[in-house]
Amino acid sequence: MKPFHIFNTLSRRVEEFQPLNPPVVTYYSCGPTVYLPQHLGNMRAYVFVDTLRRTLELNGYDVRHVMNITDVGHMTSDADAGEDKVEKTARAEGKTPREVADFYIAQFKRDCDQLNIRLPAPPLLCRATDHVADMIALIERIVERGYGYVTPSGVYFEVEKWRGQSRVGRLSRQSLDEQHAGQRLEHSPDKKSPHDFALWVLNQPHHLMQWESPWGRGYPGWHIECSAMSMRYLGETIDIHSGGLDHIPVHHENEIAQSEGATGKPFVRYFVHNAFLVGMEGAKISKSVGRFPVLGDLAAAGINPLAFRLFCFGAKYRSELAFSLDAVRAAERNLDYFAEFARNLADAEAEARADSPWTQEFDQRFIEALNNDLNTPQALAAALELVGEAYRRGDKRIWNTLKKLDAVLGLGLDAMRKVTHGEFPAEVTALQRARDAARAARDFKRADELRKELEAKGYEVKDHRGGSTIMPRRRVA
Repeated sequence: MKPFHIFNTLSRRVEEFQPLNPPVVTYYSCGPTVYLPQHLGNMRAYVFVDTLRRTLELNGYDVRHVMNITDVGHMTSDADAGEDKVEKTARAEGKTPREVADFYIAQFKRDCDQLNIRLPAPPLLCRATDHVADMIALIERIVERGYGYVTPSGVYFEVEKWRGQSRVGRLSRQSLDEQHAGQRLEHSPDKKSPHDFALWVLNQPHHLMQWESPWGRGYPGWHIECSAMSMRYLGETIDIHSGGLDHIPVHHENEIAQSEGATGKPFVRYFVHNAFLVGMEGAKISKSVGRFPVLGDLAAAGINPLAFRLFCFGAKYRSELAFSLDAVRAAERNLDYFAEFARNLADAEAEARADSPWTQEFDQRFIEALNNDLNTPQALAAALELVGEAYRRGDKRIWNTLKKLDAVLGLGLDAMRKVTHGEFPAEVTALQRARDAARAARDFKRADELRKELEAKGYEVKDHRGGSTIMPRRRVA
């Protein structure tokens, strides 16, 4: 297998990936702030995270993946200004911050489940509020090394001292003067510089979430959370850190400063950033604009959520991707193409036969595309052409190769095939046959009635050319 290459934001070039301690890869990805539903732009980022991890595993790596859940400290402005996002929702809905966070964490997990995104298991899927002691300990180290200072309003990181005379950020390559002009930073009276960011916030009596600390009762800043949790589970130097492009100039730049300021060691070896999902007019999809598309909107439009996963593969992770329902519906046709092939394979036949030798070409093309900076459009094309070639040759001996490719695509084709050849109660099968007959006769009103009967009995229905597939509805805790 050829080496895996990825674009490293630190060097601004595609590099061969070489972990510190192969075959183990330490990987930290920025997770959700749980104050509203995750919109489809957020979910594109998590599809990317899942695809990167699956690709590393395809290359034989043992990936130790940590993702944070921010349930305190993320202000409505990334520059420590405004109101805590979770608390803002809690006040608006008349709930506690914990109730708000629990609700949106559960929704996030359900959405990930529908997209076949495999999240880390707790404690590696880690809530900020469960790790305040780790944050306090890290802040103490920063203060001891002379990069943090205490004021009545909080503990701050001294950015100008860290950057030195160049004043240029290692990741963003922005000078502090450029950052100041672009962001119009507010200068709190007791901060040494408007660029200094909060490690611990003090004297905010109305903030609903507070903890005791060596400096007084308060709560953590947003940036310190990721450094503390990544170090807790992955060590002081990690292989990969991912997040959105918007994290580069502030959040990730600050993570580098506080982490290396505390340890004196390199923090991250490969920073990897994904681009945004945008509307057809080119504007970034964001919670700040008010109404934003969520995964439930696809279901309401009759679209399989996995079509969105496949839609995300249509552009490289570093390129913007324009969202529309028509574009996702087009991806759903490819999903149906894969699914129909899998469903039409006899169970015993698919498992028992070796693949035809000609499938190796498509296997190699798929892997080479992914190993070339995660080129998912080319990888997806190779997978589609594999199925097309099977039809053209009249040779369907491709299942083991297709299943290997699906280990990264994450469409769950094996589950689709097994459900197709499973057995259901006679009354359920009879309803399915009656509905297929109604659809064939174009009696769509009757077909809709029968679909609702099947759903009431706990079954999902997926239509495809020549019939339908039913499966028990997935239950998500």
